[in-house]
Amino acid sequence: MPDERTKNEPVSENPEDIGSQDRLTVEADTAIPPAVLVKRGWAASTFESFQHRDFTLFWSGALVSNVGTWMQNAAIAIVVYGLQPSHASLNTGIVMGVSGLPVLFLAIPAGAVADRVDRRKLLVWIQVILLVQAAAIGILYDMKVISPRQATFSLALVAVLGLIGGIFVAFQGPAFQSLLPDLVPRNSLMNGIALNSAQLQSSRMLGPAIVAGMVLVGAGIGLVFYINALSFLFVIAALLAIRPHAEFRAGYGTEAAHNLSEAPGPEAHGTADMEKAEAENSWKTLTAGIAYAREHGAIGLLILTTAFLVFFGFPYVTILTAIIHTRLGGTEAQVDRMYAIVYTFNGMGALVGALGVAGLPATIKRNRVIPLTLLTFSALIIAFSFAPTLPLMILFTTLAGAAYITTSSLVMTSIQAAVPGYLRGRVMALFMMAFMGVMPLSAFAFGPLGQAIGPDKAVLLGGVVLFAWALLLVGRPSWLRPIAAPVRGRDGRGLA
Repeated sequence: MPDERTKNEPVSENPEDIGSQDRLTVEADTAIPPAVLVKRGWAASTFESFQHRDFTLFWSGALVSNVGTWMQNAAIAIVVYGLQPSHASLNTGIVMGVSGLPVLFLAIPAGAVADRVDRRKLLVWIQVILLVQAAAIGILYDMKVISPRQATFSLALVAVLGLIGGIFVAFQGPAFQSLLPDLVPRNSLMNGIALNSAQLQSSRMLGPAIVAGMVLVGAGIGLVFYINALSFLFVIAALLAIRPHAEFRAGYGTEAAHNLSEAPGPEAHGTADMEKAEAENSWKTLTAGIAYAREHGAIGLLILTTAFLVFFGFPYVTILTAIIHTRLGGTEAQVDRMYAIVYTFNGMGALVGALGVAGLPATIKRNRVIPLTLLTFSALIIAFSFAPTLPLMILFTTLAGAAYITTSSLVMTSIQAAVPGYLRGRVMALFMMAFMGVMPLSAFAFGPLGQAIGPDKAVLLGGVVLFAWALLLVGRPSWLRPIAAPVRGRDGRGLA
């Protein structure tokens, strides 16, 4: 049960006694943030959740596994390009799209499952299955079953294996995200969310960057699939070692819920969370996340913004090999080398952006920052689509990687902090639909579009649409203002 502070109770200077003026309150930009949070240094504030053993194990295992997964995705893009270089944009869009479709269709039931079962056991079994899938792709590639000599069959095989993996990834996302509140106490929640967001977003860029480095030194692509298979052992070990604390979950989301509307008092989200969840009928259980996002407009708008970001913005990564081939030319080996260089710098930019979000001062109003970082990212990918030389591509992709990670991490942090515990899995499932599920739709759209009008022109078109959406958000700050409204106590006064 969250602490209840009287009107005249002084602000605590003790980090262990922050109570109601925890990071959720600070996230809401109250007029007087806790002094202890202002006085701490950047490093202490940025990495504070690593003081908790279970969070550190969870974070480390997830980072290794996610990096391995994105290494595999990058390797598959290279393999698909090598099968039919003349149809690289179309084939990459189809293969990536098929593997991501399950997230779009299964995210909502996956979120309901995550709120109902032992998340830790569910995640362990998913990792085992994904380990086998990654090893199978590596074996088939090394045995030349996947090769340009039988390109059509190879493309179909890669797509089917990707589809199988995508089904289990759809169930993995909401379970991972909703497990976090059991690993850190209330006063570390915002930092834990930001660090978890940083590893999730950074792995998306760091994985391909590592593959790029392997290509530069001449390592075989087949090795990437075996490395990914081994990476699942790390997260399995971490999941078996952690001991989630149910008491940490009590009260999460209460204060942030007040930011979005006249939500029930703290007692509605404390020990009654599970009782309320159990009382829901099957259909209401399945769609509770949708109802929450519809009721709380700021949350729904953040999810929609994520969908726009991925659909119109991420093609610059999805069809990167085709863009480089079109803008810079060269042989297959030269394109692979330039791809490796560009992706490496993109990953470096992403890492800087992720750490920046984790160390962002609590007094920064995220509802104002999100539209600006989105505007910056869209401008950068527009510039990237015109880049005539490799150095300019490197410059724009480095900055774009930082802007993309900053935007998506800020959105994820704001959503996850605002949702009450008993709904976290289902609401985060909507975010995963927008973040991962929209990706195949983007690939299906921009792959053929890039083949028809040119991949650089396709990226330009997406950047222009995203830029227009960002301008709309900048011009309508009231749409996102609820996520920064002061937290109200039961007497209607601010809690700080």
